Amino acid sequence: MDRIVSLSKWIKLLIVLLALLQVSSYCGAMMFGEFQAGEYVLTIDWWGWFSSYLAVDFGSPWQALAQRLYDAGFHPGLILGSVEILPYLFIYYFLYQLFGLYQQGQVFTAANFRCLSHIALVFLAWILLSLFYPMLVASTLHFSGISSAVPMYFILGSQELKYALFGMVFYCVAWVMKHATELQEEAELTI
Repeated sequence: MDRIVSLSKWIKLLIVLLALLQVSSYCGAMMFGEFQAGEYVLTIDWWGWFSSYLAVDFGSPWQALAQRLYDAGFHPGLILGSVEILPYLFIYYFLYQLFGLYQQGQVFTAANFRCLSHIALVFLAWILLSLFYPMLVASTLHFSGISSAVPMYFILGSQELKYALFGMVFYCVAWVMKHATELQEEAELTI
């Protein structure tokens, strides 16, 4: 149990580091990068010692929409990227909570089940976001009269299938955790 507690501290730190890295690279690429071939790219030269390459790509499903938005004079990073980063932030948050519970020594609790099932729900919501947000953007631009140059997109690709797979895996792990919690509670009552 001590190993879980100490390892959870490091994993929480890693989760915070990854979240900060993702948000800062996203913001840097959006503010200082150039839009090229459906993605924002920022190359930083570190005084000739080495170079950094930051990219915010919208994945194949949203690349065509990003390009059409850019061609119509919009900033696709603000319209698409700001929404695309939200599921990541929710997942980081729930993972941080989960490892916080582990750090407290709470391995088989109902709170763990809730954290894992919330992560599964984020993946399932990500599918809906991925499917319907491009249509929402195009219809909002069209019906508001801002632009009719952005066509409606309904995209179902391998990315959405990955989200479904990850969501199912997290949901199954959550149910196993719930069952283990019930078994532990029964064992405590019988002793």
